[in-house]
Amino acid sequence: MRITGRIKDYYNRVMDLPDAPTKVARGAALGVALDFLPIPVISIPVAYLVARVVGGNGLAGALTAAFFKWAVPFFYLMNVATGNLLLGFKLPEDMAAMAMAGTPANWMDQLVQLGIPFLVGAAVNALLAWLALYFVVRRLLLARHTRRGIKRKDIKC
Repeated sequence: MRITGRIKDYYNRVMDLPDAPTKVARGAALGVALDFLPIPVISIPVAYLVARVVGGNGLAGALTAAFFKWAVPFFYLMNVATGNLLLGFKLPEDMAAMAMAGTPANWMDQLVQLGIPFLVGAAVNALLAWLALYFVVRRLLLARHTRRGIKRKDIKC
């Protein structure tokens, strides 16, 4: 299946979930936001559980966390860049050459230097991604329900 087919399939799966638009949007946004945080392997079940706890749709959270796994390396790079921008840190120009020339002790120092900017960037990016996706998915779901003639009282809340 081509990438556009997968995107359409994911979109239809999330949009066809039989729940209130606010709950589905909350779950979907949470799934993406958790992909920015450093919980790589268990973010899918964590997204399901956290979405259920905060009153969102757990399946939407898990589906979204699973769908955006391909983007996690880009999210992590964006976390470091955002954290460095906000904290005013500057990365060495040739980090790869420094890592190859250094000793394992130097590698740990470099990882520690990236840790604080990464966590700050992860928090900011997760919040911004949650806000953006929540409002977009909610708006799309409300428009889709209006187009299909689904009334608010017909939606299982």
